[in-house]
Amino acid sequence: PKTAILDISGWKTYVHMAASARLYYAFVFIALGGLLFGYIIGATSNIVTEGQLECSSDWTGPVGTWTSVGYRQCYRFTALDRGFLTSLNLIGALLSSLFCFLYSENMGRKLEVQIGAALFFAGSVIAAASPVKWAIYVGFTVYGFGIGFGMHAAPVFIAEISPADIRGALVSAKEAIVVTGIFLGFALGLAFQGVETIGWRYMVMFSAGVAVVMEVGITFVPESPRFLVLKAIRGSGLLMSNDAGMNRAFSALRWFRTGDTDDAVNAELQTMCEDIAAAVGTQAASVFAAFRYPLPLIIGCGLVFLQQITGQPSVLYYATNIFKDAGFKNSAALSSTGVGIVKLLATLLTVWRVDKAGRRLLLYVGITMQAVSLAVISLAFAFRQCQTSGVDISQCEKEQVYLPQEWAVATVIALMVYVSGYQVGFGPIAWLMISEVFPVGVRGAALSVAAVVNFLSNIGMTLTQGILQTLLTPSGLFLAYMVLSILSLVFVKFVVPETKGKTLEEIETMLSSWKSARDVRVIPTEGGLAGA
Repeated sequence: PKTAILDISGWKTYVHMAASARLYYAFVFIALGGLLFGYIIGATSNIVTEGQLECSSDWTGPVGTWTSVGYRQCYRFTALDRGFLTSLNLIGALLSSLFCFLYSENMGRKLEVQIGAALFFAGSVIAAASPVKWAIYVGFTVYGFGIGFGMHAAPVFIAEISPADIRGALVSAKEAIVVTGIFLGFALGLAFQGVETIGWRYMVMFSAGVAVVMEVGITFVPESPRFLVLKAIRGSGLLMSNDAGMNRAFSALRWFRTGDTDDAVNAELQTMCEDIAAAVGTQAASVFAAFRYPLPLIIGCGLVFLQQITGQPSVLYYATNIFKDAGFKNSAALSSTGVGIVKLLATLLTVWRVDKAGRRLLLYVGITMQAVSLAVISLAFAFRQCQTSGVDISQCEKEQVYLPQEWAVATVIALMVYVSGYQVGFGPIAWLMISEVFPVGVRGAALSVAAVVNFLSNIGMTLTQGILQTLLTPSGLFLAYMVLSILSLVFVKFVVPETKGKTLEEIETMLSSWKSARDVRVIPTEGGLAGA
């Protein structure tokens, strides 16, 4: 679709013609899986907390066991129990990502989204409606299955239906939807924090309604044209216009490009066919063929691994409790909601600039923001004190720990900068790069590998968050995250290429041989951009 560019006070925003409405319609319902993923991240910090699923210290009502039945009971958790429960969504996502690794190239992008929506609905209903602990765990795990399908399909589906000039913005906007979900999770946690022991059920049930909207909306969206072309080529090896598979691909592309003429759509489809045929041939690739592309795998898996081990996802899962540790005991949920708003604003900034500034620059800026703010947070937490006179901080009761006012304020400001840095860099850019760097013939399987790395490292960070805080102290843990952020800058400098302004087929050609980021650069040519 043609793009009009408006210059407003130095800001360039892409305003697409009304004919692009179908593309944005598809984006919304594909990205709702990201909203439900973000929502459970934000809600979890208010679900697995005292007064909700976990019993408060002064609770005098029934304390549940694995098999006891009741809606007004709560549970006692150790640090390991809490970490495991928090990780159930991620464990489910990991398992379904492994399934996608084996079967995604046969399912197609649309079916993955539909399966994800059904699992989101089933998981939220099971967890919210169950009166017994083990079934609650089952519900959160099933919800995690939905995360795996939804988050696997979304970046690939969005990238494959988007024109090159706005692909970065749309894939990054998916991260904005994730952040919106996080904000909603924090906000509903704040709304229901006063409904003791059952407020968390209302939080979880909200997901079921969103899942229904997602399932109904995606029904009217066609399959990815690139996926249909790939299937047609592998099915017959022919690129004839009367081929049934190619006709389906044309109809799908026509649906997404209603503002273009038939000749323009045909030309785009023909280019797509030629590039895909040259890249993958007519034979179906093994799911393990993804490992024949080491550089894209290193880029994709490296980014999502570093995205997790620099600590931000773990911080979100424990955001409410971290604010309590910082001394905001009576307004921790409200403070966490503020984090959600800041994250959303930072993500919108990235969406606005990603196709202009480029991927590498935003990674540099975002990771640097994380490193600097982590240094401040680490220093601030070294000054924690105990309200009980004469008691060392290591022996102090959790409720008695506080930060001096000036350090408490510094911690919250630094935490806001920290999550903003993540949303400028790692948050949207990692998944954008994953959707771009893998060849079309193995894109589904390769993205599954990256998703498995993502969820495994996320599970590891979440399970060990409480333990690491105990072993290293919060100050030491944030210092470790700072060191890992600095190492991430080194990775970006030497490994990650720039992909802005290129079609997916051009990126595939650029990365077909082993080159470092310093060797892969974008240079202008008469026909546009080319990799050197």
